[in-house]
Amino acid sequence: MSGGIRFDSVTVAYDGNVVLDTLDLTVEPGEVMALLGPSGSGKTTALQAVAGFVRPASGRVFLGGRDVTDLPPHRRGIGMVVQQYALFPHMRVEENVAFGLKAQKAPKAEIRTRVAEALEMTGMAGYARRYPRELSGGQQLGVPPGP
Repeated sequence: MSGGIRFDSVTVAYDGNVVLDTLDLTVEPGEVMALLGPSGSGKTTALQAVAGFVRPASGRVFLGGRDVTDLPPHRRGIGMVVQQYALFPHMRVEENVAFGLKAQKAPKAEIRTRVAEALEMTGMAGYARRYPRELSGGQQLGVPPGP
């Protein structure tokens, strides 16, 4: 496999408590995938293992055919959107959207363009100058405003 995501017998444990047990999973490039299961079944842990926020106790994680198990999150070139939104309350919507691009030192013109595109695509362009406290819960999650 040259792309996509692959878990090769990934096990994650916290303080000896196994929360993800020998996960074998391949997600092909362009494939849409959903992780479903009860609370505590390891869905978020699997995503955190891909993003590099947790280290497997055993097994390997591959992105684009490359073993990233030992790479820190900032070297993986991916992002993760958590279920509980984590917006910087002191930054406007457009600044929150731009944060990752700025951290990657993208050119300013590219940041402006990509932020504008993302806000337009999500129906949030009219909210770019607002602070998170000025948005509804759905808007903070990126759910487009209703008609």
